[in-house]
Amino acid sequence: MLFKVTYSKVITLFVSIPFTVFAGLVHPENNSVLNYTYVLFEWEQIPDAYEYQLQASTAEDFSTPIIEITDNTLIYIDRDNFEWATEYFWHVKPVFNNGMGSVWSETFSFTTGEKRSVAETTIFNENQIADGLTVFGAFFNYFSAIIDRNGREIWNTGETDIVYYNSSPYVDLFGCYLNSDAENNLPGIVFSIDNEIIWDEPNDEFLHHDLFRLPNGNYMGIVSTSSIGSIPIGPWTPLFQQLGYQADGVTLEFPWIGDKLVEWDKDTKEVVWSWDTFDHYSMADYDQLGGTWDQAYFDLQYDWTHVNAALFSDEENALYISTRHLSRITKIDYSSGDIIWNLGHEMFSGDVTMGHDLGFSFQHGLQLTDDGHIVTFDNGNLSEIFLETTEPTSRAIEIAVNENEAELVWEYVLPENLFGFASGNAQKLHNGNMLITTVGGGGTSLEVDSSGEVIWEAHYNLSLPNGAVYRANRIPDIFPIAFCVIVHGLQTSDDQTGVFLPLGNTEVNFELFNEGSVGETYNYEFSDNMNWFIGQSGSVTLGAEENTTLSFTGNVSEISGGNLLTLIVTPTHRPELAGTINVNAYSGALIVDSNIVPHAFSLFPPFPNPFNPTTTIRFSLEKRLIASLHVYDINGVLAETLVDGWLKPGEHEVQWNAGNHPSGVYFVHLIDSRKDNVQKMLLLK
Repeated sequence: MLFKVTYSKVITLFVSIPFTVFAGLVHPENNSVLNYTYVLFEWEQIPDAYEYQLQASTAEDFSTPIIEITDNTLIYIDRDNFEWATEYFWHVKPVFNNGMGSVWSETFSFTTGEKRSVAETTIFNENQIADGLTVFGAFFNYFSAIIDRNGREIWNTGETDIVYYNSSPYVDLFGCYLNSDAENNLPGIVFSIDNEIIWDEPNDEFLHHDLFRLPNGNYMGIVSTSSIGSIPIGPWTPLFQQLGYQADGVTLEFPWIGDKLVEWDKDTKEVVWSWDTFDHYSMADYDQLGGTWDQAYFDLQYDWTHVNAALFSDEENALYISTRHLSRITKIDYSSGDIIWNLGHEMFSGDVTMGHDLGFSFQHGLQLTDDGHIVTFDNGNLSEIFLETTEPTSRAIEIAVNENEAELVWEYVLPENLFGFASGNAQKLHNGNMLITTVGGGGTSLEVDSSGEVIWEAHYNLSLPNGAVYRANRIPDIFPIAFCVIVHGLQTSDDQTGVFLPLGNTEVNFELFNEGSVGETYNYEFSDNMNWFIGQSGSVTLGAEENTTLSFTGNVSEISGGNLLTLIVTPTHRPELAGTINVNAYSGALIVDSNIVPHAFSLFPPFPNPFNPTTTIRFSLEKRLIASLHVYDINGVLAETLVDGWLKPGEHEVQWNAGNHPSGVYFVHLIDSRKDNVQKMLLLK
């Protein structure tokens, strides 16, 4: 979980910390297996700790640390240093601002799983690549993965057979998983990067191709539906007549498979809204040219509409769907269910009123840009007929729709070897580039700029029929939503932890930190058991790595025990990560623990000693003061000044690189206004 309940740095007047306090480790959990190599470390906050030292290593004794950093938060994300199929160890040590000592936490271990993809990338213009990572799903070997611009695999679905459908900027992951025991063996799911299922469809009907979250929090997907229709007269007629069908274009004798949009309540999974192609499309419209009736002869059912993508426009309160086998894109009014327009190939009913000249066919995927344009991947199965190409040709296209007119405003024609007869998608990126994905070439993504120049290329090395890339999208990060809440003024004693609030009108403060990679709006609700604070709620929007103080004013009365304060913080786009912060408030100061072991003025022996050419010098101060740390040679000549100025109380550490000095005996001298200390060290070269 990317939400953490944390506590602030403590007001020194009231706090005490046992000498042996150490940070508790949260993530990665001990003995866990990670299916990603970007690693988020998370640990508990200790009162009065102003920063933390983090070490991770392949050695349990940390003799060869991979990372060794100091951080003043409770989350650290490493994106560079971890590899697949490796065991790692990690621990954390708090550093206190009141001079208390500390020890390392217990040691946790974790293992990274096996790499699953064999993607290869080529960079043609480093400076023009849109930021982020590329996530793709693979049929029919059932896995998904994320790669960086260099083709390095960052994440995969591990041993879970999950196919990625789509995602949001907040890395909501939608897809399906292979469940051979279910009637519909590819049920739709919402899942996390840890492959935990956040939500799954009821599986009452076969859900396929797309699943997404609506602004109201409910989920919508595409399910199959059916009706009995006729077999229209065409070149396929004799085949069906041999099977005993009339195949006269009139007799209702053959199962037609259509599609239905279904909205499920996020909690009950009850259907609360639906839209059926049989209710809104004419069965006089069907594919005459793309071979779907030939396939129906083998399947003994006709795949009529084959809706393969859907999206919702909150601004318009409208839905957009891509109907592959009718070569049609439809806009639907969500409130009434009425069709606003159909665009694409002209058919018998006359229901398609615009876009006849656009020429797209068997398209896959949909995106609605910020300026209202429609982006889709034109598979181009009928391009030889619709566009008069010499070979079947796939395109990425961007369409502008204005009232009853549709205009092609941009296209990129793929080379013949990248023709994608099925699947694929196009995504317009934040910098104006287009990410185009096709099954051609064993699965390929091209990032193309507005002029048609290829900026970046990825080959997924999947081969049909054993594998095919379904879709690929650029996402900002695998940890876009990560936040913490810090309680100001937390105090602790032997058996009590909480905040001290003076009697009367007073204020309690919480610090909210957005530690994710995208901006987010957080809703919050604050309450307490004693009604000191009444009905205080609101929302706040923070950019990536921004923070703000949430202040609540109330009337504090005297109590003998603690008053439980509760703050609930919910990120708008990932409500499942909502966190509850509970902290006791006291109207009197907490009892200060008398078992305090403060730092004395100390200069510790340098380590290593002897050394060549670097050694570490540790020292501690009782309080904030001006101090100096000098190095002298055997003759008493000043060799170097390492520290000279105001320092905070507590333990400090300085490295001395003596590479410019000759071998010999040296003395390090620590001095403040009242005390001094000397240690001997030997430089051997």
